[in-house]
Amino acid sequence: MFTPYPFNPSLWGVFFALSLLPLIVKPSPYRRLFFLPIIPLTVYALLCTTGTFREDYFVGLAWLTFCCFASDYILITEVQRELRQPDSVPIENVSLLRRLRWALDLFTSPRGVGWAHEPTTVLPPHPPPGTGRARFVAHRLWKAFQYWVVLDLCNLHMFMNNMFRVDGPDWTAVGWGWRAVAAAVYLAAGSSALMLLSSFWSAASVACRLSNPEDWPPLFASPLEAWTIRRFWGRAWHQMMRRFVSTHGKYLARQMRLRPGSNTSAYVQLYTAFVMSGWVHYLGETMAFRHWQGGAFIFFLLQAVAITLEDFLIFLAKRAGFRAGSAARLVGYVWTCAWLAWSLPIWQMPLVRGGLYDKEAMPVSVLLGLWQKGGK
Repeated sequence: MFTPYPFNPSLWGVFFALSLLPLIVKPSPYRRLFFLPIIPLTVYALLCTTGTFREDYFVGLAWLTFCCFASDYILITEVQRELRQPDSVPIENVSLLRRLRWALDLFTSPRGVGWAHEPTTVLPPHPPPGTGRARFVAHRLWKAFQYWVVLDLCNLHMFMNNMFRVDGPDWTAVGWGWRAVAAAVYLAAGSSALMLLSSFWSAASVACRLSNPEDWPPLFASPLEAWTIRRFWGRAWHQMMRRFVSTHGKYLARQMRLRPGSNTSAYVQLYTAFVMSGWVHYLGETMAFRHWQGGAFIFFLLQAVAITLEDFLIFLAKRAGFRAGSAARLVGYVWTCAWLAWSLPIWQMPLVRGGLYDKEAMPVSVLLGLWQKGGK
């Protein structure tokens, strides 16, 4: 154990400056050197503390996410020659100010929306062209209110359920029913919080004419998309890490000289994606815990194992003549829910024990206030 340094918010400014500068300079064989100072800065940041377990965890998680994007854009991708916005001129030949704006657009578009590399086949559909600004803003604000209600209900549940307390029962010791409820509440809280922020941000951006309605596909797809573990992580979830886990996986497959499109290449990329996701979350845990006992890495690696298993079972089912239908999807939904209920405690229980959901750490619940007021 050691006494951590206080986390200075100005570190974010230094980090983003170091990350954006190599996106602005013109292509050069020395551009990768810009990543070198990011490494010690990241180590130092992870040795700091904001003063609370909850903030440490989310700061560490956000920092490592942006660090992986920097690794992609600086070490793997020659961004000014490989990435482009539709109908744009070669960015390396424009002014410095234009390259700065281009770099900001790239770094703040984790899903690649509005870029040629946008994974359009897996993201939810964009609002149709011609959608009115007022209608879009009103719709997103209404959705934001709905997500707030869901999030507040989840916070209320976490506040009142001892399973989310530091000294509460282990999720694996309360039966499958409550275990499934805890997993569902966690997933609903995480998705609704992100959707709430995305809805507000999209409404504000369109209202201020900084972007158009069609630039804002929903952050999450429908839960009905998740009838396999692969589809849960590859379609239904937020996809904000998809870009960097994909590029690192493809880079590793190329370095191993694997044939593009082969099963070996595909599974190397699959396991690379979940190993990277695991490390991002695990190091975020480490910043909060101050030790190496988090469960994120094992959890995310197990997701790749589960996808491998279900791919094999689907292959056998097709060979046996089974065809996908409503009954098969129903089985898939049950499998996906059961797997997440089984595996999520591996990741979440150490965070629960660390105090991530403790009463003093949880955001204020309006519904809880109304509940308590009504009980007086």
